[in-house]
Amino acid sequence: MGHTVPMSRLIELLWSGETEPSSARASLQAHVSRLRGLFQEITTEDQRPSISSDGAGYVLQGDPQSIDVHRFRSLVHRADQAVSADKCTALLDRALDEWQGPMLGSDASPELVHRLGVGLDEMYLSAVTLRAEARLTLGQHDSMLEELAQLVREHPYHERLAVLRMWALYRSGHRSEALGAYDETRARLTGDLGLDPGSDLRQVQEMILKADSVPEELPRDLIGNRWREPITAGTEPDRPTVRAVPPVPSALPAMGGFTGRAAELDQLSTLAQSVRDDARTVAVVGIAGNGKTALALEWARRRSADYPDGLAVVDLQGYATRPPLTPADVLRSLLSQLGCSPDRMPRGPAELTALYRRELAGRRTLLVLDNASSARQVLPLLPPESGSLALVTSRNRLGSLLLTAGVAMLQLGPLSPDDADQVLERVVGAHRTRREPGATAEIAALCGRSPLALRIAAANLVMHPACRMADHAEALRHGNPLGCLALADDGDSSMERSLSFSVRRLGPEAASFFRALGSLSGPAASLTAVERLTGLSRDRVSGMFGPLFAEHLVHVDGTDHFHMDVLAWQYARLLSRAETGRAADDLLPGYSA
Repeated sequence: MGHTVPMSRLIELLWSGETEPSSARASLQAHVSRLRGLFQEITTEDQRPSISSDGAGYVLQGDPQSIDVHRFRSLVHRADQAVSADKCTALLDRALDEWQGPMLGSDASPELVHRLGVGLDEMYLSAVTLRAEARLTLGQHDSMLEELAQLVREHPYHERLAVLRMWALYRSGHRSEALGAYDETRARLTGDLGLDPGSDLRQVQEMILKADSVPEELPRDLIGNRWREPITAGTEPDRPTVRAVPPVPSALPAMGGFTGRAAELDQLSTLAQSVRDDARTVAVVGIAGNGKTALALEWARRRSADYPDGLAVVDLQGYATRPPLTPADVLRSLLSQLGCSPDRMPRGPAELTALYRRELAGRRTLLVLDNASSARQVLPLLPPESGSLALVTSRNRLGSLLLTAGVAMLQLGPLSPDDADQVLERVVGAHRTRREPGATAEIAALCGRSPLALRIAAANLVMHPACRMADHAEALRHGNPLGCLALADDGDSSMERSLSFSVRRLGPEAASFFRALGSLSGPAASLTAVERLTGLSRDRVSGMFGPLFAEHLVHVDGTDHFHMDVLAWQYARLLSRAETGRAADDLLPGYSA
């Protein structure tokens, strides 16, 4: 609701598993027309939904709380956050009252019901399991016996339901039946699936075998731990915690909306479609400041309807002042965004990965894994099934992902000249850019058409309304251009700082080699010229280019030539001058207010 669903997606769902007819589009329009007529029969106007079209698809508008599935999801989420077992039970009773039978009734094929409803079925099962835990915590063991027996019959391999049934039998005085329930579950798991019972099942069985009397409650790590006070002061067991993950930062300062990149957005859509049944991952890679995060998030916003089970976004901190997140850190964050309560997450990486794969099973979820440091950091996070998609961004080329995971990759370069002009016009204003079109184009070129550099330049022009475009172009042309590409009131927003995170990833020798490239007369040269500059052999020069190439600090052109993005070369030039002790005023920006 509230999101455009493309016509192609609706047609795919309507003729799921069949060849769509030539009249599919007309049939879809007829269905929508009939739905609009049915909506008009709803007498309460404030609850009446509507369907609008933007040409590419349809949008359902209305109050989400007028739709039973939205009410169900909202109540389950509130119950999961409840601070007491009785409050949780009351909310889940209301949520499960919304469950009026099979999804879509008898009006859809089993395949369509499965494709649309698997996420809801999982949420329903989680809701009934959580309600059983809450009711057992409230001491309602006898009244839960019949319900838990039925749930175990319906879900014979669900170990947590088996644990709850064993405990309800045990607390109700049926010790032998509880042990028999364990034996039945073990036999099913071993005989049908070839699996041993999990640790929770084994722990409950051992407690029942060893106990002389029925204890008052299960251990805190097995049931209801979110609602209880500690059993004994100072004895509460450690719980796994979720590392606080900051919101995903945009690669661009927050100074305006997304601009341009139409071709790249289309290319992302093509790549996403091509990997749907294969690698299920698309990587967007490129140098600092080229707008990888902005592009990924804009594409995710536009295509969110293709992933109805939600969007999860994590900043992997690959290029930041903080250390990169470990895969376990990221898995906890993703699981939390997928609806898993932190105090129910396992501790070990293997168990976290298994839970993550189970949570994604059957879902169509979009995962934006932003700012990756390496392929090794990303590999454990890739979705296991074809329904979901991972969109990865990184300054690193992530070459081993191509080898080990077969991902699709988009190399993101600078903006086109027209898009670069649009960025400046949008922020600075058309009245200034169109008055000096030549200077505007020069600023775009001097910024290397980098989205980050352009927005910083534009912000400085906005803060200095008396400055002509030509004045700013001259400042970028002379002295230290990177000194101009910074905000006076925000030290974190500068091209120099952004590029520095890439150079910090290099080893000492590679960093020294990068600085040496700043002594070249321009951002493009031959390997022969670098041999003469550094005194290194051809093989040694080629080897030194490897780490720089991996971080997009250089681009190799054929066998003997290379080039650098203009701002990367300017940064190498700045570092080279600083190292050789050039005059301080030669490093100062030429721009002044």
